[in-house]
Amino acid sequence: MKKSRFHRAYKYFRYSLARSFPGDLGRYYQRKFTGLHAKAEFDEALLRSKGKTCIDLGANVGVYTRKMALEAKQVIAFEPDPWACAKLRTNVADLDNVKIVNAAAGVCEKKILLYRHPLFENNPTLYSESSSIIADKRNVSEEDAFEVRQIDFIDFLENLNEDIGVLKIDIEGAEVDLLESLFDRPDVLARINHIFAETHEKRIPAHKQRINVLYEKAQNFERPYINLSWH
Repeated sequence: MKKSRFHRAYKYFRYSLARSFPGDLGRYYQRKFTGLHAKAEFDEALLRSKGKTCIDLGANVGVYTRKMALEAKQVIAFEPDPWACAKLRTNVADLDNVKIVNAAAGVCEKKILLYRHPLFENNPTLYSESSSIIADKRNVSEEDAFEVRQIDFIDFLENLNEDIGVLKIDIEGAEVDLLESLFDRPDVLARINHIFAETHEKRIPAHKQRINVLYEKAQNFERPYINLSWH
Protein backbone atom coordinates (compact mmCIF):
# COMPACT_ATOMS: atom_id res chain seq x y z
CA MET A 1 0.00 0.00 0.00
CA LYS A 2 2.80 2.42 0.91
CA LYS A 3 4.58 1.65 -2.35
CA SER A 4 1.37 2.25 -4.28
CA ARG A 5 0.77 5.61 -2.61
CA PHE A 6 4.37 6.64 -3.18
CA HIS A 7 4.13 5.61 -6.82
CA ARG A 8 0.96 7.68 -7.33
CA ALA A 9 2.51 10.68 -5.58
CA TYR A 10 5.63 10.38 -7.73
CA LYS A 11 3.60 10.24 -10.94
CA TYR A 12 1.53 13.23 -9.80
CA PHE A 13 4.69 15.26 -9.16
CA ARG A 14 6.40 14.18 -12.41
CA TYR A 15 3.37 14.78 -14.63
CA SER A 16 2.62 18.09 -12.92
CA LEU A 17 6.08 19.39 -13.79
CA ALA A 18 6.32 17.87 -17.27
CA ARG A 19 2.95 19.19 -18.46
CA SER A 20 4.54 22.64 -18.74
CA PHE A 21 6.91 21.40 -21.47
CA PRO A 22 6.26 22.97 -24.89
CA GLY A 23 4.61 21.22 -27.83
CA ASP A 24 3.55 17.59 -28.08
CA LEU A 25 5.56 16.54 -25.02
CA GLY A 26 3.74 19.02 -22.80
CA ARG A 27 0.37 17.96 -24.23
CA TYR A 28 1.26 14.31 -23.59
CA TYR A 29 2.03 14.90 -19.92
CA GLN A 30 -0.97 17.20 -19.47
CA ARG A 31 -3.17 14.30 -20.56
CA LYS A 32 -1.31 11.88 -18.30
CA PHE A 33 -1.81 14.33 -15.42
CA THR A 34 -5.53 14.65 -16.18
CA GLY A 35 -5.80 10.87 -16.46
CA LEU A 36 -4.54 10.44 -12.88
CA HIS A 37 -7.74 12.08 -11.66
CA ALA A 38 -10.15 10.57 -14.18
CA LYS A 39 -11.32 7.56 -12.16
CA ALA A 40 -11.87 9.57 -8.98
CA GLU A 41 -13.69 12.29 -10.92
CA PHE A 42 -15.83 9.64 -12.61
CA ASP A 43 -16.85 8.22 -9.23
CA GLU A 44 -17.68 11.69 -7.92
CA ALA A 45 -19.69 12.47 -11.04
CA LEU A 46 -21.74 9.31 -10.56
CA LEU A 47 -22.54 10.29 -6.98
CA ARG A 48 -23.85 13.61 -8.29
CA SER A 49 -25.94 11.78 -10.90
CA LYS A 50 -28.46 10.14 -8.58
CA GLY A 51 -31.89 10.36 -10.16
CA LYS A 52 -30.47 11.09 -13.61
CA THR A 53 -29.93 9.05 -16.76
CA CYS A 54 -26.36 8.03 -17.58
CA ILE A 55 -25.09 6.68 -20.90
CA ASP A 56 -22.34 4.11 -21.49
CA LEU A 57 -21.03 4.21 -25.07
CA GLY A 58 -18.86 1.17 -25.67
CA ALA A 59 -20.21 -0.81 -22.73
CA ASN A 60 -18.47 -4.05 -23.74
CA VAL A 61 -19.47 -6.69 -21.14
CA GLY A 62 -20.83 -4.17 -18.65
CA VAL A 63 -18.17 -3.50 -16.00
CA TYR A 64 -18.87 0.24 -15.95
CA THR A 65 -22.52 -0.18 -16.85
CA ARG A 66 -23.07 -1.94 -13.52
CA LYS A 67 -21.13 0.73 -11.66
CA MET A 68 -23.19 3.48 -13.26
CA ALA A 69 -26.45 1.63 -12.55
CA LEU A 70 -25.77 1.66 -8.80
CA GLU A 71 -26.20 5.45 -8.77
CA ALA A 72 -28.22 6.43 -11.84
CA LYS A 73 -31.97 6.39 -12.35
CA GLN A 74 -31.33 4.70 -15.70
CA VAL A 75 -28.30 3.59 -17.70
CA ILE A 76 -28.47 3.31 -21.48
CA ALA A 77 -25.64 1.04 -22.63
CA PHE A 78 -24.52 0.91 -26.27
CA GLU A 79 -22.51 -2.07 -27.51
CA PRO A 80 -22.21 -2.95 -31.23
CA ASP A 81 -20.30 -6.24 -30.97
CA PRO A 82 -22.87 -9.07 -30.77
CA TRP A 83 -20.63 -11.31 -28.65
CA ALA A 84 -19.95 -8.56 -26.10
CA CYS A 85 -23.58 -7.45 -26.16
CA ALA A 86 -24.77 -10.97 -25.29
CA LYS A 87 -22.37 -11.03 -22.32
CA LEU A 88 -23.54 -7.56 -21.34
CA ARG A 89 -27.17 -8.71 -21.25
CA THR A 90 -26.21 -11.64 -19.02
CA ASN A 91 -24.07 -9.53 -16.71
CA VAL A 92 -26.76 -6.91 -16.05
CA ALA A 93 -29.79 -9.22 -16.15
CA ASP A 94 -30.42 -8.57 -12.45
CA LEU A 95 -30.61 -4.80 -12.94
CA ASP A 96 -33.94 -3.29 -13.91
CA ASN A 97 -32.58 0.19 -14.66
CA VAL A 98 -30.33 -0.75 -17.60
CA LYS A 99 -31.44 -0.42 -21.21
CA ILE A 100 -29.18 -2.08 -23.80
CA VAL A 101 -28.80 -0.86 -27.37
CA ASN A 102 -27.01 -3.32 -29.66
CA ALA A 103 -25.61 -0.65 -31.97
CA ALA A 104 -22.65 1.64 -32.54
CA ALA A 105 -22.99 5.32 -31.66
CA GLY A 106 -22.07 7.60 -34.54
CA VAL A 107 -23.01 10.74 -36.42
CA CYS A 108 -25.60 9.20 -38.75
CA GLU A 109 -27.98 6.26 -39.00
CA LYS A 110 -26.61 3.51 -41.25
CA LYS A 111 -25.17 0.04 -41.49
CA ILE A 112 -21.43 0.03 -40.88
CA LEU A 113 -18.62 -2.51 -40.68
CA LEU A 114 -17.31 -3.52 -37.26
CA TYR A 115 -13.73 -4.81 -37.20
CA ARG A 116 -12.41 -7.23 -34.60
CA HIS A 117 -8.96 -7.94 -33.20
CA PRO A 118 -7.16 -10.66 -35.23
CA LEU A 119 -6.92 -12.82 -32.07
CA PHE A 120 -10.57 -12.37 -31.10
CA GLU A 121 -11.46 -16.07 -31.39
CA ASN A 122 -8.58 -17.01 -29.07
CA ASN A 123 -9.84 -14.85 -26.21
CA PRO A 124 -13.12 -12.99 -26.89
CA THR A 125 -13.30 -11.64 -23.34
CA LEU A 126 -10.00 -9.80 -23.75
CA TYR A 127 -10.08 -8.86 -27.41
CA SER A 128 -13.72 -7.80 -27.69
CA GLU A 129 -12.58 -4.55 -26.06
CA SER A 130 -10.70 -3.71 -29.27
CA SER A 131 -13.64 -4.02 -31.70
CA SER A 132 -13.97 -0.84 -33.74
CA ILE A 133 -15.76 0.71 -36.70
CA ILE A 134 -12.45 2.36 -37.68
CA ALA A 135 -10.65 0.14 -40.20
CA ASP A 136 -7.34 2.01 -39.72
CA LYS A 137 -7.11 1.12 -36.03
CA ARG A 138 -3.86 -0.78 -35.59
CA ASN A 139 -5.19 -3.70 -33.55
CA VAL A 140 -8.13 -4.76 -35.73
CA SER A 141 -8.31 -6.87 -38.87
CA GLU A 142 -10.20 -6.01 -42.06
CA GLU A 143 -10.50 -9.76 -42.64
CA ASP A 144 -12.74 -10.13 -39.58
CA ALA A 145 -15.45 -7.56 -40.25
CA PHE A 146 -19.24 -7.65 -40.36
CA GLU A 147 -22.13 -5.21 -40.57
CA VAL A 148 -23.68 -3.66 -37.48
CA ARG A 149 -26.21 -0.92 -36.97
CA GLN A 150 -24.99 2.59 -36.24
CA ILE A 151 -27.40 5.12 -34.76
CA ASP A 152 -27.27 8.90 -35.02
CA PHE A 153 -26.29 9.66 -31.44
CA ILE A 154 -27.00 13.40 -31.60
CA ASP A 155 -30.49 12.63 -32.86
CA PHE A 156 -30.85 10.02 -30.10
CA LEU A 157 -29.99 12.61 -27.43
CA GLU A 158 -32.42 15.13 -28.88
CA ASN A 159 -35.25 12.59 -28.84
CA LEU A 160 -34.34 11.48 -25.33
CA ASN A 161 -35.00 15.05 -24.20
CA GLU A 162 -33.65 14.80 -20.66
CA ASP A 163 -30.53 15.78 -18.76
CA ILE A 164 -27.65 13.29 -18.72
CA GLY A 165 -25.63 12.87 -15.54
CA VAL A 166 -22.59 11.07 -17.01
CA LEU A 167 -21.76 10.23 -20.61
CA LYS A 168 -18.92 7.69 -20.83
CA ILE A 169 -17.38 7.28 -24.30
CA ASP A 170 -15.01 4.39 -25.04
CA ILE A 171 -15.69 3.54 -28.67
CA GLU A 172 -12.25 2.68 -30.01
CA GLY A 173 -11.55 5.58 -32.35
CA ALA A 174 -15.10 6.53 -33.30
CA GLU A 175 -15.06 9.11 -30.50
CA VAL A 176 -13.40 11.70 -32.75
CA ASP A 177 -16.29 12.12 -35.21
CA LEU A 178 -18.81 11.92 -32.38
CA LEU A 179 -17.11 14.50 -30.14
CA GLU A 180 -16.60 16.89 -33.05
CA SER A 181 -20.33 16.72 -33.78
CA LEU A 182 -21.24 17.12 -30.11
CA PHE A 183 -18.94 20.11 -29.69
CA ASP A 184 -20.75 21.79 -32.58
CA ARG A 185 -24.06 21.42 -30.74
CA PRO A 186 -23.89 23.52 -27.55
CA ASP A 187 -27.65 23.11 -27.11
CA VAL A 188 -27.18 19.35 -26.77
CA LEU A 189 -23.99 19.62 -24.70
CA ALA A 190 -25.76 21.87 -22.20
CA ARG A 191 -27.97 18.93 -21.18
CA ILE A 192 -24.95 16.79 -20.20
CA ASN A 193 -23.27 17.25 -16.82
CA HIS A 194 -20.10 15.19 -17.32
CA ILE A 195 -18.31 13.55 -20.27
CA PHE A 196 -15.52 11.02 -19.78
CA ALA A 197 -13.94 9.82 -23.03
CA GLU A 198 -10.95 7.73 -24.02
CA THR A 199 -9.08 8.82 -27.14
CA HIS A 200 -7.16 6.35 -29.31
CA GLU A 201 -4.50 8.32 -31.15
CA LYS A 202 -1.86 5.70 -30.28
CA ARG A 203 -3.82 3.12 -32.27
CA ILE A 204 -4.98 5.61 -34.91
CA PRO A 205 -2.16 8.16 -35.46
CA ALA A 206 -4.14 9.93 -38.19
CA HIS A 207 -6.49 11.18 -35.45
CA LYS A 208 -3.76 12.93 -33.47
CA GLN A 209 -4.25 16.48 -34.77
CA ARG A 210 -8.03 16.31 -34.55
CA ILE A 211 -7.75 15.07 -30.96
CA ASN A 212 -5.42 17.96 -30.09
CA VAL A 213 -8.12 20.34 -31.31
CA LEU A 214 -10.76 18.52 -29.26
CA TYR A 215 -8.65 18.87 -26.11
CA GLU A 216 -8.35 22.61 -26.69
CA LYS A 217 -12.07 23.02 -27.32
CA ALA A 218 -13.00 20.92 -24.28
CA GLN A 219 -11.32 23.43 -21.98
CA ASN A 220 -13.65 26.20 -23.15
CA PHE A 221 -16.92 24.58 -22.08
CA GLU A 222 -18.35 25.50 -18.69
CA ARG A 223 -20.83 22.68 -19.04
CA PRO A 224 -20.40 19.80 -19.36
CA TYR A 225 -17.23 18.99 -17.46
CA ILE A 226 -15.15 17.09 -20.04
CA ASN A 227 -12.29 14.69 -19.32
CA LEU A 228 -10.74 13.23 -22.49
CA SER A 229 -8.14 11.23 -20.56
CA TRP A 230 -10.46 8.46 -19.42
CA HIS A 231 -8.43 5.28 -18.82
